[in-house]
Amino acid sequence: MQVPPILNVHGIRVLTTRQLACMYDTKPEIINNNFIRNKTKYVLEKHYISVSGEEMRQLKTSHQFDGELKRVSRAYFWTEKGALLHAKSLNTDKAWEVYAYLVDFYFRAKGKGQKITPSASVEKPAKLAEKEPFDIAPLFRELITYLPLDALDAMEKSFRQGTGKASRLAGMSILAEKMKRQMI
Repeated sequence: MQVPPILNVHGIRVLTTRQLACMYDTKPEIINNNFIRNKTKYVLEKHYISVSGEEMRQLKTSHQFDGELKRVSRAYFWTEKGALLHAKSLNTDKAWEVYAYLVDFYFRAKGKGQKITPSASVEKPAKLAEKEPFDIAPLFRELITYLPLDALDAMEKSFRQGTGKASRLAGMSILAEKMKRQMI
């Protein structure tokens, strides 16, 4: 798999609809239809960036989008979280595999020769990190809301085999998510 060219809009690393469709092995129309069908779930500036007008004219002249924006007056650019929502909507093995790859090598990579770090918002100064442990539980509970049911089943089974407190808590969080989905 090849990392797509790095594109930035509003200082955020993004993918075009065409790039996302190509990576997920689908058509741009499918990505657009997913967006239209689930528009209430997508948040502007969090999941996607919309560009039009003068800003669009400037983007067309920048070399980072060579030929990509020729015939459009408005474009949507997908952030890391937006790409995740599309993977969830497509729900194919390929989409999930590619999403994991994009996170590891596109959205989190800063550039050639630079170390890949989790997320700038998670980094803490060394002194503070030593004194105050990071609570990953809220992030884990948020993450599992995006996973398909079969993935939750497999994770729950895996955590049930663990003997530690963290394994039991993770298993209970997954079970709670599954129960919540059955109630809807």
